[in-house]
Amino acid sequence: MNRLPLLAAGMLALGGDMACAHFQAATYQLYEGPGRPTEEVARLGGPVATVDGVDVSRLGSSFALLPGCHVVVLKKKVGEGGVGGAWSADLGHIVYAFRMKAGHAYEIDIHTQPGNGGVGNANVGDVKIKAVERDLRGTSLGAVTPVRNQAEIEACHDSDGATQGEHG
Repeated sequence: MNRLPLLAAGMLALGGDMACAHFQAATYQLYEGPGRPTEEVARLGGPVATVDGVDVSRLGSSFALLPGCHVVVLKKKVGEGGVGGAWSADLGHIVYAFRMKAGHAYEIDIHTQPGNGGVGNANVGDVKIKAVERDLRGTSLGAVTPVRNQAEIEACHDSDGATQGEHG
């Protein structure tokens, strides 16, 4: 039984006080039970809207998950602002099917690109989305691409089931 919806609802009800101390104060544990050491969980970071169908958008941008297949949908709108200016972007519907490994980090970064045109005083550019997998030492193991179809999500789930079958 997937208890992620219940866990996320409980964290929201508590005001997000269930942070996992193994990574940093703002990392939220998206699994049941006590916190686990860094080498036993996977970390997900970025502008995440849902994980395995559960809305986590108000919990922050850093999550600890158990290893296995996790389907991640990005927030549709991202941006930030400050005294020096602001930017925003509509990303649309972007989905990743991560085959997460213990001790690895999965980071989704949004980078703004300068534009050639302008609107008023603004330099209108583009955004680049890059997802990478890193090992426990922080070494990049390569880029992860968004899924293109439902078959890729099913393959992720199938590989997860095969791996669990091997171990239990």
